[in-house]
Amino acid sequence: MMMRIEAVLIVALLAVTPASPALAWGNEGHQIIAYIAASELSPKARGEVSQLLGGDAESSMVQVSTWADEIRPYRRETSHWHYVDIPIGSAGYDASRDCPNDDCVVAQIERDQKIMGDRQLTPAIRAEALKFLIHFVGDIHQPLHASNNQDRGGNGMRVVFQGRYTNLHAVWDTPVVIALGDDPHSVAQTLEGEIKQPELRRWQSGSPSAWANESFRIASDEIYAKLPGSGPTYAPIVLADDYATAHARTVKTRLEEAGARLAWILDETFR
Repeated sequence: MMMRIEAVLIVALLAVTPASPALAWGNEGHQIIAYIAASELSPKARGEVSQLLGGDAESSMVQVSTWADEIRPYRRETSHWHYVDIPIGSAGYDASRDCPNDDCVVAQIERDQKIMGDRQLTPAIRAEALKFLIHFVGDIHQPLHASNNQDRGGNGMRVVFQGRYTNLHAVWDTPVVIALGDDPHSVAQTLEGEIKQPELRRWQSGSPSAWANESFRIASDEIYAKLPGSGPTYAPIVLADDYATAHARTVKTRLEEAGARLAWILDETFR
């Protein structure tokens, strides 16, 4: 009887828990990416970024790295720009299926880069595109922002992690990053120190669609494939207490790649 009561209480709790919007990597992850990118900028790009954002490139990039999430409730048209729903079980990104009307993170990164580099536009318009770009390059490297298992990128998959009821997407937003350390600057310095030049050169290439496919494959092979069932869940899945640390290598690599590629895009745009 007690077990049945507990089960009812769990379901009731989950039913009234508000669905949180997807905020890839949380504040910490986006700040880490901004720190890494700022340190890799060419002098030319650093100067351009400083001028557009009105301050030191590093501190300004870190400060605006979460801006796109902060304005999202007031700029509803930007909501779809944060992610791309690539169906689990598919072969990968298909623009006509996954990004109709160019309304997804893949198309928006390309659009923001063009706006940012167009010197015919006002500095304010270019600065806004830069702020979006800093955020969206981070978003596209979060595996659950480029995948969908009929669960809204993990938002519909209920889980219990370290004694707390949450969802799979939320775990990949913040706990997996916090497991690396709770100071974004220190974590960024550590990660950047681990990047080898051959890796840096290899990462600084490709396209947003290729980066989305990387995230999709990680979600398919390393996240969903290791969970029971498919699609949204009503009874929560209990994740191991070491779930975050077990994915540390993947998280580190995605943050490093995002930082390196953000710097590369800015260098290419402002050269």
